[in-house]
Amino acid sequence: MRRTRNLPQKCMLPILLLMGLVGQDAALAASDDIPNLTGTWLYGRCEDGSGTGCYLLAFDDEKLTQRAKAFRDAFDEVAQPKFDCAPMSIPHIWTDPYGHEIQQQEDRVTLIYEKDDVVRTVWLDGHGHQRPALNQFFYHGYSTGHYEGDTLVVETTRFSFDPMGLNSDFRIPSSSQKRVTERYTRDGETLILEVTTEDTFFLEQPWTYKVRSQPSPDPLALPWGCDLESSRQILQVTPTIYPEDPPIVRIEE
Repeated sequence: MRRTRNLPQKCMLPILLLMGLVGQDAALAASDDIPNLTGTWLYGRCEDGSGTGCYLLAFDDEKLTQRAKAFRDAFDEVAQPKFDCAPMSIPHIWTDPYGHEIQQQEDRVTLIYEKDDVVRTVWLDGHGHQRPALNQFFYHGYSTGHYEGDTLVVETTRFSFDPMGLNSDFRIPSSSQKRVTERYTRDGETLILEVTTEDTFFLEQPWTYKVRSQPSPDPLALPWGCDLESSRQILQVTPTIYPEDPPIVRIEE
C-alpha cells in the first residue's frame, strides 16, 4: 500500500496536537514505582525464535472454531474493509512490520502506532475514569490498565465485530466477546510484549504469543496517510466468490 505525506493541514493538525499533549504529560510517568516503558519501539520478533510465526493465525489453525472457519469460507475477500483504508484492530495490528510508541502519564498510557495512524488510550485504574455504557462498543475496544511490579497489564474489551479482527489475510474475524490482555515489561533495553486473545465465538482456546522489541533510533513516520487508489489496486485482479450478487459499491472521497 502506498503511503502519502501530502495531507491537508486540517488532517495533520489533530495528530500534531495529540503528540504535543502526549509529550507534555509523559514526564508525569517518571517514578521509581513503575517501569519506564516510554519510547519508540521497532517491530517485534517472536521470543521463541520463530521470527513472526507466533503471532499469525494460520488459515486452518487448530484454535479456530467451526464458526470461524464457516465465516472465513463465506466472506468475500473483495468486501474486506482494509481495501477502504480501515485500520487493523488488536491483536492483528501487531503483525504488521511497523513501529509503535508508548507514552506513560499519571492516569493513562497512550499507544501510538505507525500503521494506520492508530492511537489507543489505556485508562489506568484508580483515577476515577468513567466506564462506557453497556451498549457502547469500539473498533479498538475499551482499554484499562494497571502495573504489576515491573509490568504494565492492559485489558481490552468492548470490541465491535470486525471481519478481519484476528487475521485479515485469511478472513478470520473477531466478535464482541473478544478480550485482549497485553503485558509490557522491560528487559534492559528490550521491550517484552505478551499478548493473550480470547474470543469464544471464534477461538477454541486462548491464543498467546510473546515478542521482543528493540528501541527505534527514529521517530514514527506519521501521518500514515492511506491512499484509497493504492489500497484498492489489488481488487482489479481479485475475483468475487458471489458474481451473481449486486456489485460492491465503495464510497469515494
